Amino acid sequence: MFFESFALNLSVIVILIVALTFDYVTKFFSYWYIRHIPNKTPIPFFGTDYYRILGLRSNTGQVNALYSQYPEDKFVGNIKSRIPDLIVKDPDALKTILSTDFANFHCRGLALDKSQDVCLRNNLFYAEGEKWTLLREGLESILNNLKCDFEDSLHDCLSGTNGDTNVQQLLSKVLDGIFNDLLLDETSDGTVIRAMRSEVQKRTFVNKVKTYLKHIFPSLYVVFGLVTMANEPSSETKRELEKSKLLKKIKELSAFQLGLKEKNKKSSDVDFAFAVLASFVTEGYIPTLNLLTAVFHDVAKHPQIQKKIRDSNQEYLDAVIKESLRLHPPYSVINRQCVKLYTYPDSDLVLDKKVTVNVPVEAIHRDEKYYKDAQSFVPERFLASSTPHSFAYLPFGVGPRKCIGEQLSMKIVQTVTKAVLKNFELEPCERTPTELTLVDHNFGRVVDRDIWLRFKPLKA
Repeated sequence: MFFESFALNLSVIVILIVALTFDYVTKFFSYWYIRHIPNKTPIPFFGTDYYRILGLRSNTGQVNALYSQYPEDKFVGNIKSRIPDLIVKDPDALKTILSTDFANFHCRGLALDKSQDVCLRNNLFYAEGEKWTLLREGLESILNNLKCDFEDSLHDCLSGTNGDTNVQQLLSKVLDGIFNDLLLDETSDGTVIRAMRSEVQKRTFVNKVKTYLKHIFPSLYVVFGLVTMANEPSSETKRELEKSKLLKKIKELSAFQLGLKEKNKKSSDVDFAFAVLASFVTEGYIPTLNLLTAVFHDVAKHPQIQKKIRDSNQEYLDAVIKESLRLHPPYSVINRQCVKLYTYPDSDLVLDKKVTVNVPVEAIHRDEKYYKDAQSFVPERFLASSTPHSFAYLPFGVGPRKCIGEQLSMKIVQTVTKAVLKNFELEPCERTPTELTLVDHNFGRVVDRDIWLRFKPLKA
C-alpha cells in the first residue's frame, strides 16, 4: 500500500528499513537475559563486544575482563556484534562440554577451513567434520613415526654463546635445525623452514589486521581471500619438499592421501605437503619457540630453580615446563561452536545451533580458586599430591581436539632446556623485562618483544 505523497512514501520506506535493521542487529540481545546468564547491556552493531571491535582490547583482554567481572558465576554471556557467545568458567562445566558432550561441540565455528589460504584450509586446528578426522589420523601417524634424536645437533647451535644474548634468535637457530631434520632432508640447509617461520613472525600492520579479522570477523578473512604466507610453494621449496621426509611419510599413508586428495582436488602432493609443513611451523614451531622463551625467562629469575633442574630428575623439569605453560599458554582462549540444539545437563540452559563457546584458558590458569598464589612461578604446585583439576589446566586444549603435537613440543622443550642449563647459568641483564608479556597473533600468542638474557658458561 502506498500513499499519494512521495515524501510520505519515502518516510514509510525509511522507517521500515530502520525498523528491520534494528530488529536484525538486536535480535539476540535478550538471548542471555532470558536464560538467566549474567551479561553486559548490548549496544546496536557492537553487542557487548564494543571494546574488542573498536580495537581497545585484544581477544584475550576482552574474555579475561568478562571472566573477572563475574567471579562467582559458572557462565558469562557475551554478544559478538549480534551473535550470542558463551564464556564457560567452571572446570566441571568445561569437562561436560569439551569431553562428555564433545559430539555437540566438535567444531570451532571459525569458517577458516573454507579459506582460499591453502595453509589454513589444510590446517588441523581449523579443520571441521570428516576432513578434521582424516587430517588428525594422518598427522598423528606422521608424528608417531618422527625420529626425535636431535640432542647431538644442539651442540653446534649453542657453541660460542656467551654474555647477553637475544633468546629468540638463539632458539630460532636451534629450532630451525630441529624442524629441518625432522621434516625435510639431511641435505637441506634449513632455508625453507627459516623463510616460513620468518613470514609468520613478522610484526607488521598487515599481520595485525589479519589477526584482528581472524579473531573478530573470521568470515571476512575468508571473503577477502587473505593468506598467511604464499599460497603455493616457491620453486626452491618444491625442490626441498620433493625429497623431504614429510612427503615420503604422506605418500605412505594411502587412506589419508586418498581421502584428502578427494577434498583437495586442485592440490598436488607437493602443494599438500607444503600446507602440512606450514601447519608444523604455525602450530608447532611458533608455540614451541614461545614456550622455550618463557621457560628461559622464568628460570633466569630463579637461579635456585636452575640448580634444582640440574640436580633433580625429569619430574622436576616437567613441573617447571608445566608452570611456564600455566602462566603463558600458547592459546589463551579456545573456541567451540554448538552444532545442534543443546541443553546443559540438569539445568534450563539451552544453546542454539551456532552459538559459540569460549574456553578462557589464561583466565582459569591465573585464577586463585584453582591455583594458590596464581601470579607467581611455583613449579612445586605440579609435584604436590593434589594436582590441579584436569580441566583447570588447558595449555594444549583437552578432549578429542586436544593438540596432537603436545608430546613433540614437550620433548623439544625438555631436551633444549636440559642442554642449555647443563652448559650455562641464565641471568637477567639490563635489557631483560621484569615480566614476560604475550600478545594475540595470527596464530595463537607470541612474546611481544625480543627477550635478552645473560648466558654464563658453566665450568666443566
